[in-house]
Amino acid sequence: MHTPRIYVDADLAPNTTVVIEGGKHHHLRNVLRLKAADAVILFNGQGGEYGAEVQAITKQATQITTLTYDPINRESPLHICLLQGILKRDAMINALQRATELGVSKIIPIQTQHLSEKRVQLAGRWEAWQAVIEQSSEQCGRTQLPELAPLTRYTEAVSMVQNADFDLRLLAHLGAPESRTPPATTPKRIAVAIGPEGGFSDAEVTLAEANSFRAYTLGARILRAETAPAALLAHLQTRFGEFSETKQ
Repeated sequence: MHTPRIYVDADLAPNTTVVIEGGKHHHLRNVLRLKAADAVILFNGQGGEYGAEVQAITKQATQITTLTYDPINRESPLHICLLQGILKRDAMINALQRATELGVSKIIPIQTQHLSEKRVQLAGRWEAWQAVIEQSSEQCGRTQLPELAPLTRYTEAVSMVQNADFDLRLLAHLGAPESRTPPATTPKRIAVAIGPEGGFSDAEVTLAEANSFRAYTLGARILRAETAPAALLAHLQTRFGEFSETKQ
């Protein structure tokens, strides 16, 4: 029987009781229909997870007590920072889900020239994106949550990454030459920028290349905006990360 995993934003230790309210409580009570004494797993994104037990469920809250700590680590050894162009609502959710499942370390939502959503419509979406990341981490077994940065203008994000300690910086761009030439050393920290539905503008590609990004494509076909993160992240994990036959 599947044991539900629950992310809690709280300090945890064995024999700690946490109280869960709001939408997450509603899901536990009315969707999963948990009862007292049911087994669950708690994690707080700080590493490892806790075997726990439901103590009580009322109309207002769920009380859960941790029992044992498991220091298991399911995180990828490859640090990937994803600069994700903001997509339409459902497409953005799909992109965040796939990125979380594929082990991305940090996500920076970037406002690009070909922004699909009106800027006024972006208010309040960060909280919804954070909830998607939490739910995806619960489902896929992650023991740390990807960091979700604030909404960032494209130029600022490119500058931030250029000044940070990355071994490889890639910009997904259909017009780039396809390259399978391996880097001189296996990268440990990669930044990858993926545009919105309209892709990056010529000016954005030029700016990225001037800031140590390398335009990169996976092939000749055009991928949907929500497909591109999954394809490129899986490709990078296969070449350099946990899917590689030579992983460390």
